Amino acid sequence: MKDRIKYPIIIYPADEGGYVAEVPTLKGCIAQGETIQECLSELETVISLWIETARKNKFKIPTANSVIRKIKTISTNY
Repeated sequence: MKDRIKYPIIIYPADEGGYVAEVPTLKGCIAQGETIQECLSELETVISLWIETARKNKFKIPTANSVIRKIKTISTNY
């Protein structure tokens, strides 16, 4: 089993019903579902596809440490 990086997510109710989840660190990584569980399950698939596509195109994939540094920087500015 591959080690997976855990990214911070944002989840919120969709205007039309159901839920939306996104990974701000991974630009464009968004999923929808009727329930929170369905939404999170779909988001796992989307994250995997995002990372697979990034690797194929030789894009930089954010590390857990870069995510933590970014959050610390943002939180100290408030």
